[in-house]
Amino acid sequence: MIMFQTIVLTLAAILSPGLNEPKSPYDGLSIVNVKIENKRQLNQLREAGARPLSCFDHGGATPMLFSPKHYKLANSLLIEFEVLEPSVQKYIEEFEVLREEARNNAVGGWFSDFKTWDEVNTKLSLFESTNPGVATVFTVGTTHEGRNIQGIRITAPGDASTRKQILWNGCQHAREWVAVMVPMYIANEIIIGWENNPEIQTLLEKTEIIIVPIVNPDGYEFTYAAGGDRFWRKNRRNNSGSCEGVDLNRNWGHEWNGGDSTSPNTCSDVYVGPSVFSEPETQAMRDLVNKLPNLVAHIDFHSYSQLVLGPWASSNNTPPQVNLVNTLGANISDAIESIHGETYLFGTGGDLLYLADGVFPDWTTTTGTISYTIELRPTGSPGFDLPPSEIIPTCEESFAGAMAMLRFVNEPVAFSFPNGAPVLVSPGEMSVFPLTIETVFGGGVNTDTATLHVRYGNDGVFAQRSIAHTAGSEYEVQLPVSMCGLQSEYWITAETTDGETHRFPSGDELFYAGVANEVIGWNMNTNPGWNSAGQWDWGVPAGGGGAYGNPDPTNGATGQNVYGYNLQGDYANNLQQTHLTTTPIDISGINNLQLQFSRYLNVEQPSYDHASISASVDGGSWTTVWTNPSGIEDNQWQTVLYDLTNITNGGSSLEIRWTMGETDSAWTYSGWNIDDVQLLSTSGSATTGDVNCDGVVNVNDILAIVSGWGPCSQVCNEDIIPDGTINVSDLLQVIGNW
Repeated sequence: MIMFQTIVLTLAAILSPGLNEPKSPYDGLSIVNVKIENKRQLNQLREAGARPLSCFDHGGATPMLFSPKHYKLANSLLIEFEVLEPSVQKYIEEFEVLREEARNNAVGGWFSDFKTWDEVNTKLSLFESTNPGVATVFTVGTTHEGRNIQGIRITAPGDASTRKQILWNGCQHAREWVAVMVPMYIANEIIIGWENNPEIQTLLEKTEIIIVPIVNPDGYEFTYAAGGDRFWRKNRRNNSGSCEGVDLNRNWGHEWNGGDSTSPNTCSDVYVGPSVFSEPETQAMRDLVNKLPNLVAHIDFHSYSQLVLGPWASSNNTPPQVNLVNTLGANISDAIESIHGETYLFGTGGDLLYLADGVFPDWTTTTGTISYTIELRPTGSPGFDLPPSEIIPTCEESFAGAMAMLRFVNEPVAFSFPNGAPVLVSPGEMSVFPLTIETVFGGGVNTDTATLHVRYGNDGVFAQRSIAHTAGSEYEVQLPVSMCGLQSEYWITAETTDGETHRFPSGDELFYAGVANEVIGWNMNTNPGWNSAGQWDWGVPAGGGGAYGNPDPTNGATGQNVYGYNLQGDYANNLQQTHLTTTPIDISGINNLQLQFSRYLNVEQPSYDHASISASVDGGSWTTVWTNPSGIEDNQWQTVLYDLTNITNGGSSLEIRWTMGETDSAWTYSGWNIDDVQLLSTSGSATTGDVNCDGVVNVNDILAIVSGWGPCSQVCNEDIIPDGTINVSDLLQVIGNW
């Protein structure tokens, strides 16, 4: 009896805090990755109080905070789960040790560790006091608990009333600490740049930047407070119950309470609030935006997932100024990746995450602003607790993205290729592809001035050819392609209504298009005999599947047959990686190798399901060529091209494989179908002036020029300067290269 009592008392001491010790809000909690298979399981976990650690708990794998009762419930519902952190309390204590070490080492100075609301405000005041000519601190508004929401304006001295305005803000969600450090770092670098960077000086003379690092001071301070909650997301509204707070990023006036990633339940992390703009924080930011007459662009910084999300978050509809949105979004993504090689995918929330209603960037989009959400590091674990050592790299790449926006809004014209610039083109043909030309803010384009400047090879004269205007901002480029294998070099100009001519690409850069030469191809009319695992098969697709997305096609891109994953319908749940692999291909001595094929693919977004392509050279390890960056729902055949050059150069044997999987336990799609697979390389060397492609420039080429004298409606070999006319300029090119 004494031994039993001793055991009971010992357990009680372990499981219960002392009478004078405050109980930790994390006692008994673990971080668990839960594999949810249906809505019933999800609803039961929600009702039992399991807290999601993403802003949208969903089917498939989703991280949650579990107590012992949640483990029992998950087991009773036969829900699979993986324990990521057995003790949240221990996890937080270990993270605090990392923070202390970072502060002691002070690598990165002020940015060595995360900072509280007080520390941020002190730093903002320092910005102003040491740079009074360019930095002005102001109060945006006041929170439920009486804290000031502080902002800073940064612009060159002088009259700023006509300057473009950009808004960058962070920390609508309290637990997203790195989303505070990033806008502070951007402010720091812009202010430093005013002193020593001529480009930033010029940009600040044309732009006013408004930065609000902490939109949610009450919630942010609660994540630091003794007895607070490190994983708190909302503000600190008193909801007259046990569940406090409103999700500020569901309280905005576009599609408020629309049902996508929202809840009217006060206990939900995505609680929309009692009414639209019910919160002092969203009211203050709304009023700020309404007082910015020249606001042209906006970034709302969050964590985590490494994404650049354009509008709309609330639907899959086409946003206003879609070409500008897409061009700038791609520029931001590329700029971020250029710093440390980290990929921040660009797309919409519907493509890359989920639909969400009542969010800040959707509302600013309705005011005429080009707006984005940027989800910062990491892509997954450790989630909101990014190690302090990653603050500076995250800030550096984010600053590059911010600079891409700053540059873009000060460029009068945006050019873009909706389908990408051609890389390899067919010899002797006119390569036709779309182009958009759009004034960024104000003015217009003289549509009849769009001009292609092109030449064959890397020397000689650039010909000028008109670019056809089709509608609105849309144009069609007709690029002539050399018959003899010479690479095309080209650039584009257009004139705005103010008489200024603008060049794409800028400076003296050029676009290049090589002439394609087929190394090997498979049209799928006969079975190539590749190695197919699982449900990969060659044959006629049955048009089945499409539980989500689109069903399979009923024939190939050309002919009837394809290689596909499950030609009868959808791929399976919980599918492991399953491959279709070519037999070894001889690539000895071949450079600039490109993979081209026709694709008909339907796959859920990569948070849940995966489709990929990889390559192996000389029997070595597999290198990823492509993986689905978003959900893909093809409803017609697409031609796709992937550059294998960096993978294959110097190799003699190549294998390519298409992979279906892994997939989660929820939605299923119809998966891969491929046809008309080709390996292409650039044609061999050629010589400018070699009209008949015999490798020699001589009298025969002169005679060819003379015999073909006159207009050339499409592509003519004699039109050496490809301006559409065979004349003396072409003759001089032959003579010059004799």
